[in-house]
Amino acid sequence: MVPVLRLFGLLPESVRHRVIGWSSPAFRVGTVGVVRAGDRILLARHSYRPGWSLPGGMLGWRETPLASVVRELREECGVVTEAVAPPLPVFARRPRRLVMAFSMRLAAGVEPSDARAASPEIVEVAWFAPGELPEISRTTRMVLDAWPEHDG
Repeated sequence: MVPVLRLFGLLPESVRHRVIGWSSPAFRVGTVGVVRAGDRILLARHSYRPGWSLPGGMLGWRETPLASVVRELREECGVVTEAVAPPLPVFARRPRRLVMAFSMRLAAGVEPSDARAASPEIVEVAWFAPGELPEISRTTRMVLDAWPEHDG
């Protein structure tokens, strides 16, 4: 095995990256924000999927996860936010997805009533108490099920 690895190390870097890409699982990377105001969580209802979801989206090219979630919250819900903790990575096998879930708060001067459907892809946004959640998406359920261990 060691001679094979040595030979692999002699390959040009671009070839090594292609080989690793072909043999490694590929994941889409997205971000979501768990935005709290008091005892309520901000959820969005998308025009293209059933149920309610944590606001967020796919990572843009050369975009950091934090920049992505801040952008998505502004674009989807019209609010400026800031992270209060490192992200919680949540993996989904089907579809293969890595979701970076951030604990977020509204920035200074931003009120919960400022949240609105700010994008054509969002039908409505609303604040919900954790014990009174509406029907939520599978990804949102995965994140919230993992959340107490992270946010404790």
